[in-house]
Amino acid sequence: MEDTLNISQLIALFLAEAIRSRRTSLARAAEISHRVISKLNFLNSESQALFLLTEIEKDFQEVSVLKQALHFGYHPSDVKVYESEIREFASKLLLRDINLSNAFLQDAARPGATIQEVCLKYPDFCDYLLHSSEKGAMLGEFQPAQ
Repeated sequence: MEDTLNISQLIALFLAEAIRSRRTSLARAAEISHRVISKLNFLNSESQALFLLTEIEKDFQEVSVLKQALHFGYHPSDVKVYESEIREFASKLLLRDINLSNAFLQDAARPGATIQEVCLKYPDFCDYLLHSSEKGAMLGEFQPAQ
């Protein structure tokens, strides 16, 4: 019951922020919340919530941001949480320097790597993350190397 309440609160906060920041309309948010409410009673675990969000994501692209932000099973410092941002940055870097792009990807893929370590080694990535992704706020107090 408590997991269901937490998931519903997170979804409500996500939709409120999406409306406030004009990333979605009120009508669209209502559609998403209706879909979630209709399935909320069946949620008993993180894996079921992830399955629900994956199912809803097919019809509502906005939910992909929520699914990534919730980073089920991961800590905010885990590189896995930032996988799409790492790919995007590496592709932009690839256009300028193939060797640096390769080194960046290898460092990010290293077992046990944290996003803080990657940001320290690649301050341009940290800047990119802070300014180009909603997940940049998840870095909290961490500051990029100067």
